[in-house]
Amino acid sequence: MSVEAGRKKAKDQVNNQMELAIKMVRQRTEDLLEEIDVKSNAKLKVLNALIASAIAEQNQLDDFVDFSRKLINHGNDMDVLQMASACEQSSESVQTLGIPNLPPAMTQLQLSTNDMEECVTNINSCLGDVVPAASGRLLTSFKVDLAKSPKEMISHVTTDSNGYFFIGIWCDDDKSRDRIHIYDTTFVLQGTIPNPRAAEKYHFAGIAIDDDGNIVTRCQGSNEIIVYTKTGDQVRTFHSESPEAVAVNSKGHYVVAGRNTLTVHHKNGKVLQTTPDPAGKNHKHIQCNVNEDVIVTDPEGDHIRVYDSTLQLKYRYGTQGDGDGQVNDPLGTCCLDNGDIILTDLTNHRLHLVSPNGKFKQFLLSKDNGLRSPRNVSINHFGKLVVGESGGNIKFFEL
Repeated sequence: MSVEAGRKKAKDQVNNQMELAIKMVRQRTEDLLEEIDVKSNAKLKVLNALIASAIAEQNQLDDFVDFSRKLINHGNDMDVLQMASACEQSSESVQTLGIPNLPPAMTQLQLSTNDMEECVTNINSCLGDVVPAASGRLLTSFKVDLAKSPKEMISHVTTDSNGYFFIGIWCDDDKSRDRIHIYDTTFVLQGTIPNPRAAEKYHFAGIAIDDDGNIVTRCQGSNEIIVYTKTGDQVRTFHSESPEAVAVNSKGHYVVAGRNTLTVHHKNGKVLQTTPDPAGKNHKHIQCNVNEDVIVTDPEGDHIRVYDSTLQLKYRYGTQGDGDGQVNDPLGTCCLDNGDIILTDLTNHRLHLVSPNGKFKQFLLSKDNGLRSPRNVSINHFGKLVVGESGGNIKFFEL
């Protein structure tokens, strides 16, 4: 069963990579076709001007030939003498005609395929090799540019089903610097959502992706849940009391960890359920799993609280420390399809794997894997672990 599951996962990954490669080739093809049109139209503009000039000069030549024929066929000696001056002027004008030259390069376009060999190499590299999966292997990373003064840090990391990923940036000393960066699958920045409440000096943070593909975030100072499109357009906003974190459950509802409450909202803002949840000194994180459980991280208490779909507390996981089942500044979480929870352990520089019933299973990643101050974690559309570190590094690991 394990081998068959591995076979399916590997084939899915290859097919996903193929679809991504095809998508990139299709985009490149569309760009080339558009470029051909642009260059062809530019050449035609020049050619049409030359053709118009040639036609005008041809008309002038035709006028001279016609004049000469009439003079030869119908003139007499006196006519020749009277029209000689006009004939001479016409002759001189014809001798100075500048008939346009149309070089072949002006009318030809060619597709250069000199890089085909390199393209094949890149495709091979993109598709990679089928190898035994090594859990915890660092696949790739990139660094988000963060200011050092005033100090900025990564607050949240999440991904969507198309492979886009979203990075929350937080600045304690200058709230106008709070923002969300949106990156595509090749780590190219596609856009930034700035703090909409910077003028009021309120913090702006938290990222969840709803079932419409929109970005859901919060502003605690203004008691708002704010929803944006991926292009940064605001879709809607609604009231939620002192929101510290927001998640989206499998029903498409927004689950909000407030300062003292846990509340489920319909996406239009209507309150569906609410229950008390203890306040702490630090902001909470929140996540929902496939079983509709709600995981609330309490950094101050060095534990997570897990509620069921009716918002009844199921269990707490974690105590302060650095041993098995112990955490020091827990922050972001994400969930596997089997209900397991992955928890960031900031000060201990590691990730915990916790069973659906709250039992410690293992440390997924640690300093030995190159992990430093993990603040949030997500799983991308290829099943890779995406970890955001305080200092701005975004790292991709084999799960």
